This record gives sequence, structure tokens and C-alpha cells, in this order.
Amino acid sequence: MMNNKDSQLILEVSSGAFLGDVGTRRFTECQQAAEQYGFDFGIQLHNSMLAEDLPYLLDFGVRVSAHAPLLSEHGFNLGAEDFSFSQRVFAQNVELFKKISVKEAVFHGFIMSDLPLPVFNRNVPYDKAMGELFRSEMSLDGTSRMCRDFTRTAEYQQRIERVKERLAWLRQHYPEITWYIENDFPAYGSANLFSENAAFLKHPICLDTGHLWATAFLFDRDFHTEVNNFLASCDVGMVHLHASKYTSAIPKLDWGDGHLPLNTPNTMELPQVVKKCREHGTKHFVLEISQVSADDIHAFAKMWNS
Repeated sequence: MMNNKDSQLILEVSSGAFLGDVGTRRFTECQQAAEQYGFDFGIQLHNSMLAEDLPYLLDFGVRVSAHAPLLSEHGFNLGAEDFSFSQRVFAQNVELFKKISVKEAVFHGFIMSDLPLPVFNRNVPYDKAMGELFRSEMSLDGTSRMCRDFTRTAEYQQRIERVKERLAWLRQHYPEITWYIENDFPAYGSANLFSENAAFLKHPICLDTGHLWATAFLFDRDFHTEVNNFLASCDVGMVHLHASKYTSAIPKLDWGDGHLPLNTPNTMELPQVVKKCREHGTKHFVLEISQVSADDIHAFAKMWNS
């Protein structure tokens, strides 16, 4: 893994924020704000990106990482019985990464299914795409998209062993890329959920704060304890930072993801999260915020420097 513990802080923004009529203005404002604090500013190319978006995003001339897979109809599932499907998608992405100088990529890679994993947000919304993989026995109540805790089952153990082996294969075959597997939002059988699961993989981790916020509430765990456990027991080299509107007043089955600006009213105590990341030497943050603004850069800098 690239060691950034003693290097400049990397602050990227998910590419969707810079598309559309206000995209260029947003980029300029965010870049100028980041430069005030000496951050290495960049863009994380998101898997919702279309082929025609790529030249426009690269023309900004800043560092780029990838939320893989890029320009693919299917994602990765390293827990599936057949690994060859994911291998083909990895190979296609690596060829693209070489052309556009991507050296770091994050991906979701573990779901309780043997079916090909559709990529959402490009041609179909999240629930429609992921709904194809719905299994009632993985659901909290048999019908909801939200997961029950299946991590102690024999099937789960078999699948996570596959994931660990295939991550080792990935590091061996494509060492020129630093690959981060992300903790999942707890829906549709997505399975990289808890700190102990991520630690078992012995592979670089991208810690998504919004996903962990939902997971902790769904399974009655303390969010900040889980954050600490991830940072202490896993190789957390990247953090997806965003706010969530969901609180304990909302029933579990009604929860969703975050991806809101950092100043959104919330009960996550994000400054405490950023402080813990800094204490553990994690210095690569991605603001996964579709309506990002310079205010988010300033809000992050305040958390980082407090």
C-alpha cells in the first residue's frame, strides 16, 4: 500500500459533483479552498461516470483515483463461486487505469450472491440494480433490503475465505494499483460490514463513514467504537467522508445512506471521526458528496486542524 502517513494530505471529491452546468464552477471553488490549506486536491472518478464524462474530468488536470469499476455494466464480487467474471472486469479496468494514470482504486467486492453484480447509477438506480440480488433469507425481516446479521453462517465463512484469497490474487497480479476494498452499506446481502470482517481480509480498506453509520445502528453497535476498531485493526488507507441525516429516531427498516454535505445537521460527530483518522495516520479523504461546495472543504479543514 502507498504509505501516506508522512506525506501531504490528499483530499478528493467524487466526480459526480463536477458534472452538469455548475460543475466547472464547483471544481474551481473547491480547488481554491483546498489550496488554502495545502491539501493535495483531486477527483475520485465514480463508477456512475459515463465515457463522455472522462475527457472533461481529466482536463481539470488534478490527481485522479477511481471508484471502480469504471465504464462497466457489472461490478466485482470476490465472494461468488465463479471468480472469472470479476477477473475480466479487473483486467478491463487496469487497462483503462494505465491510460489515465490511476494508481489507487476503491471498490465494493463482497455480496452474498453468485449472480453478476450490476453497477447502479449509470443506467439503473440502486434499488433496481441491487434488487436483482435480493435474497429473503439475508433480509432483516424477509422483505426489506436491509440486512440481517448473516456473518456467523457457514455460507458467509466460505465466501469471506474466497474474498481473502482473491484479494491476495489481486495484489499479486496488479501490484501497480493500490486497491482498497470498501465497507458496505448493509443492504441486499452486501457483506463487508464489521471491523472484524475487514480485518480478516488483511487488505487495504476504504472506510466509508456513512455506510458504517448505518451498519452500527442496524446491528446495535456503537459507531465510534466501530470506527476505532477499523482504524486499530485494519489497514485503513482511504476514508469516504459524508454526512447522514439518519438518526436513532428513524426505524431501522427506513434507513438509507448519507452522501450529504458535512454541515448537514447530523448526530455522527464527524469531527471526532476525522480526529481519530488523523491519530492513526490516515491522510487520504474523499468527499462523496453530490452537492459539494467549498463549504465542505472548509468544514473538513476545521475538523482536520482542530
